[in-house]
Amino acid sequence: MTNMKDKVIKYIEAKGIKLDETLLKYLDGGVKLTEQDESMHPFETYPLHHNESWYFNFIDRSNNVYCVSRFSFEMGQKRSRILFLLVIDENVTTYFKEVPFETMPDNLEFNKRLKYYCIKPMKQWRLTFEDRKIKLDVTFDARFPVFNSAAGEDPIAVLEEYGLEILDVAAQQHYEQAMNANGTLTLKKKEETRTIDCLGHRDHSWGARDWVYIDGWNWGAAQFADKTIGFVRSDVLGKNPQFGFVSTKDGNQKIAKVEVTTQTKEDGKTPVSSTFLLTDENGKTITLDSKTIFSMHLPLPSEKGITEIFEQVVIYTCEGEEGDGISEYLISTRS
Repeated sequence: MTNMKDKVIKYIEAKGIKLDETLLKYLDGGVKLTEQDESMHPFETYPLHHNESWYFNFIDRSNNVYCVSRFSFEMGQKRSRILFLLVIDENVTTYFKEVPFETMPDNLEFNKRLKYYCIKPMKQWRLTFEDRKIKLDVTFDARFPVFNSAAGEDPIAVLEEYGLEILDVAAQQHYEQAMNANGTLTLKKKEETRTIDCLGHRDHSWGARDWVYIDGWNWGAAQFADKTIGFVRSDVLGKNPQFGFVSTKDGNQKIAKVEVTTQTKEDGKTPVSSTFLLTDENGKTITLDSKTIFSMHLPLPSEKGITEIFEQVVIYTCEGEEGDGISEYLISTRS
């Protein structure tokens, strides 16, 4: 894949632009995934808006338990951020922590409360959380193959379509995977243990991401008995990057176009339902509807403005079939 990096450099230099070599580090390993990609990608230097993040969720409607967790290494700002959100019978447990560069762990055992373990790369992860009220221990096992969003993409075509500015704002390598989630949740005061057995999802991305310049996006992961549908559509620098996939036991089918219609509450922000019209690479259209059953508002203020994320647990329907999943809605306002 060194040729890909050389190709990008030659393309940019031909336009008379000197690009910071740091940004091109993301192309050093190419776009083909290896087991090493499950771990942090260490570079000698990092762009200011470098962000490497891992994300997990599971939706267990039979137990009325929903979980979303994300941790990120923001090496340009020398910190790590951890978010853990657990909803039990409509009661919310949140755990947010910012870890400074000096105390960032070499592994993913951030502290006694929250730990992540990669058991088998690309196949199995484990998440544990414990405080004085609850104890959660869940293993995520691969349901379908990993979807690598960069596979088969021509980086020059991407730059031609979205412009060189995208490198500083949203230059990402990214993969997702449908998972089975199994484990236990213990409510200590009630001395009650619930068995978790449901569908889940995970993703991993690394690259430049300047949140406040992403004006909006929709990201979703819909879990059905025989398939997972994932998609993203964003509004960034006047462009609309969009892609997605349908995962089954036979592999992944790319989605090339994502159209979104959203109904909100009176505040004009909080979504209550959405319709996603998805078109795959062969021209087939898929209509996916979502109805929000729980929404968490996550504001991310910065010196440039504020980014607001609405993390929604939703019921999805597709061709008469009902499923579960997450629908993430983001808007940014610059000051």
